[in-house]
Order: sequence, then C-alpha cells, then structure tokens
Amino acid sequence: MTRHPTPDIDGEGVGWAIAGLVASLLIGIAVEPFRRTIGLENVVMTYLLVVVLTAVIGGRTAGLWSAVAAALSYDFFLTTPYHQLAIDSAAQVITVALLLGTGLVASLAGRARRRLTVEADTQAGIIRLLSTITHAAAAGENTDRLAGEGIHTLLDARRVVIRRGDPDHEVVVADIGEADAPLDIDHLTRLDAEGHIVDGRSWPPNGSVVRWLRPHQGVVLQLVRRQRPRGTLLVIFRQGYWLPPVTRLAMAAVAHTLATATGPAVSHDQ
Repeated sequence: MTRHPTPDIDGEGVGWAIAGLVASLLIGIAVEPFRRTIGLENVVMTYLLVVVLTAVIGGRTAGLWSAVAAALSYDFFLTTPYHQLAIDSAAQVITVALLLGTGLVASLAGRARRRLTVEADTQAGIIRLLSTITHAAAAGENTDRLAGEGIHTLLDARRVVIRRGDPDHEVVVADIGEADAPLDIDHLTRLDAEGHIVDGRSWPPNGSVVRWLRPHQGVVLQLVRRQRPRGTLLVIFRQGYWLPPVTRLAMAAVAHTLATATGPAVSHDQ
C-alpha cells in the first residue's frame, strides 16, 4: 500500500513552481524580439497554459507562484516601458491583472483537483485494506496488527493502537508506529460509527450544521459488536493533520470491520 501525504497539501509543488517561473522567463525572452509583430493575446494564452499546467500538476502553491511569475514576465518583457516592472498603458494594466487573476483561479482549481486525487487514493486504499482484513478474518487469522499497519501506512499516522476487551479491562493487542507518541484519550477527537465527529465544535453555536475542521492530534473510535463495546481504535496523527470526511469514514469502516472480526484471546490479568 502506497504512503501518501496528509490532506494538507498546500506546501507541495515547489519543483513545479520553479518550473513555472523558468517557463515564464523563457517565454518572455523568446517572444521579446517579436513583440511588435506577434499578437500579444497569443502570448497571454501561452502564459496561461503554463500557469494552468503547473496548477493542475503541482497544486495551489505552484499555480500561485506561476501566476505571479507570468504576470511579472509579461510586464517586464512585453509592456512599456520595457525592462521595468511598470506599465504606462491602462489596457496593459488590465491585461496583466486579468493574467494574474486567471492564474489565481487556475491555481485554486489545481488545488481542488489534487485534493480529489488524495481522497480517491484514500478510498481505494481503504477498500483494499477492508478486503484484506475480511479475508484474514475468514481464514481465522489475527486481523488487529494487519489493520493497525494498514491504517498507519494509509494515513501516514504517527501511531496506531488497537485495544481489545471490556471498557474497564482493555488490553493492547496491536501498537504500530512511534511508541513515544502520547495516547491521552481525553485530548483525542471521538468519532462515531459513521465517522462523524462526536465532540467537535460546531457552527452556528448550539447547532450541528457544520463541524469545524481543525488540526487534530488524533482520534479514538470504539469497537462495538452487538451494541456492546469490544475495544478501541486509536490513531495519532502527525502535527497539523486535518480530518476530511473520507478519512473519518475510512477509520470508522476499519473499526466496524475489527469489531465484527474475531480478535485474539484477551486475558484480564494482563
């Protein structure tokens, strides 16, 4: 299973941002000798193509930097006074502003596309993990460590812990990842059986229309079978992890599968 970044992907695409900057400079240098004869609308379309490509492939950061680079390059090479970051024509001011604005829109679209890609990867990964857990359970194998390793890899978590037993006598049956990552349950976000945030703050006040998406240290889910708690699943994230619905649903699905699977024998004397 391939490890992918956390949903906070705004910092990605530095390489594509540099590529967009270089491409904008090269376009300006190549077009400069022909600026009096070539249609500037064609040049603008070329700049926009660079911005759109870097935004779609590299994400929002790459798109934003490429949009700024394209606007500055167009201003420097193709507007009067030449070779200055100044403009003495209202029409050219509008052109540069439109180039920058369109680039910003394209960069936001690129960010949305990358988020959809991450969500699709998470969905595909969780389907594979659930299938693996189900087959292991059918074969009478221990599914706890398998599930813990799968969640740890899929979400790039710091630590994944699975406990089995009654609430007052739970025993750790799987502990994957960084052993020193804190497991203070009181500071973890609780999710219900459908992946909804149980103790999240909401807006409007005293309402439950929209759950605030905030960085989470980690989450805890109960393993419930036949309306009785059978253990807990705890996932500790890396700093600044945000919880999109697809991630919460993925963990809820694993918790449900573990609750119905047969865990190892648990001794309350441990």
